[in-house]
Amino acid sequence: MKWNVSGRKCLRHGGTEGPVRGGWKPCSGAAAATVTAALMVLLCFALSIGGANTALGAETGAEIEVETGAETGAETGAKTGTRVIQYQDLRELLKAGNPGLKEKIDDYNNNVQTYQDMRDAFKWEQWDMESKAEDMKDSDAAASSLYASNAAMLKSSARNMYKQIDKMTGEKNTRSLEKEADSLTMAAQALMNSYNQMAVNARAKAKSAEAALASCEAVKARYSIGSATLAAVQAAEQRLTNARNAAASMEEQAAQLKADLLLLLGMEPGAQVEIGAVPAPDLAAVAAIDVEADRNKALGNNSSVLSARHAKAVGTAAQNRREKQVNQAEGEAEADLNSLYQTVVEKRTAYEGAAASWESAQMIYNSLQNKQSAGMLTNTEYLEGEASYLEKQAAWESASMALRQAYENYRWEVMGVSEARQ
Repeated sequence: MKWNVSGRKCLRHGGTEGPVRGGWKPCSGAAAATVTAALMVLLCFALSIGGANTALGAETGAEIEVETGAETGAETGAKTGTRVIQYQDLRELLKAGNPGLKEKIDDYNNNVQTYQDMRDAFKWEQWDMESKAEDMKDSDAAASSLYASNAAMLKSSARNMYKQIDKMTGEKNTRSLEKEADSLTMAAQALMNSYNQMAVNARAKAKSAEAALASCEAVKARYSIGSATLAAVQAAEQRLTNARNAAASMEEQAAQLKADLLLLLGMEPGAQVEIGAVPAPDLAAVAAIDVEADRNKALGNNSSVLSARHAKAVGTAAQNRREKQVNQAEGEAEADLNSLYQTVVEKRTAYEGAAASWESAQMIYNSLQNKQSAGMLTNTEYLEGEASYLEKQAAWESASMALRQAYENYRWEVMGVSEARQ
C-alpha cells in the first residue's frame, strides 16, 4: 500500500513541511519540555482511539479504493449526452453510491487513515528528536539522552502502528467488505438483466399493438361497407386492447426495475440516465464449466458449510452432531450448485433454440421488406410481419440475457455469494 504523506500539517506547529527520509522534515524551535508535552498528547490520543479503531478495523475489513467522481463507472452517450449505466461498472458504482456500502467503506478508510496520520506524526517526532539528540550530543549530554530515549520509544510505537495498518489492510480483513460488494453486485446484475428483458419485450409488444390497431381499423373499414361482421370488429378491438395492455404492463415493469436499480446504486429513481445492454453470454466459458472442480470451491466458500466445519464441539456427542451438521450443510450446498448448473444447461438449450428461430425470422423479414418495397403487401400485413420479427428478436435477446444471468448465478454460488439471492 502506498500512502501519500506530502503536504500535511505539522501537528505541533501547524506548519507544512515536505517529507524527508520517507517522513516529515522537523520544524524549527521547541524545547525539551515542549517536546515531551507534545509526545504525551500524542500518546494519549493513540491510547484513546486505538481500541475503538482496532475493533472497527476487525469488523469492517480492509481498505477499499473508491472513486467518487460524478462520472465514476458510467459513460456519457455520444449523441444524447445522457449518462449510461454499463453492466461492467456496476460494482464500482455500488462502492461509490450505495449508501450502506459507501458508509462502511468510508468508515474503514477513515479508520486506516487515522492510524496512518498517527504513525506519520510519531515518525515526525522521532526524526525531530533524533536530529536534536545528534545536535546536542556534545553540548548537553542529558538533553541529548532525553531526546534519544523518546525517539526510540516513538520509533517502537510507529512500528506497532504500521503492523496494525498492515493487518487492517490484509486480505483477511478486506473480505467482509468485498463480500458485501459481491452480494450487491449480484443483485444489481439481476435487476439490470430483468430491466433489459422487460424493455426489449415492451418494444416488441408496442409494435404488436401498432399492428393490432391497423388491423382493427381495416376490419372497421370493411364493416362500414358490409364486408365484415360486428363480431369481427369486436374481436379486433379486443385484440387491440390486449396488445396495448401487454405493452403498457411491460413498460411499467421496466420502469419499476430501472427505478429499483438506480435506488440500489444510490441514484434518484427518476434520474435521467440510460441503462446499458447486458453483455452476450460467454458461450466458451459456459461450455468449459467443470462442475466437479467447482463443487469443491463452492464448499470451501459456502458460509453455512464453513460455519458448520468450524463449530466448536466438546465431547463425542457434540462432535457427532457437528459431523451431521457438516454433512447436511455440504449436501445442501452441493444441491444448490447442481440446481444452478442444471439451470445453465436449460438456458443454453433455450438460447440455441431462440437463436435458430431468430435467424429464420431474419430471412422472413428480409423477404417481407422486399415485398413491401414492391407494393405487394398492405400496411397491416407489413406491420404484422414486423411485429412477428421483433417478437422473435426479443425472445432471442431475452434468452441471451437469461443464459448470462444463469451463468452469473452459478459463478456467484461457486464464490460463496448465494446469500444475495435469498
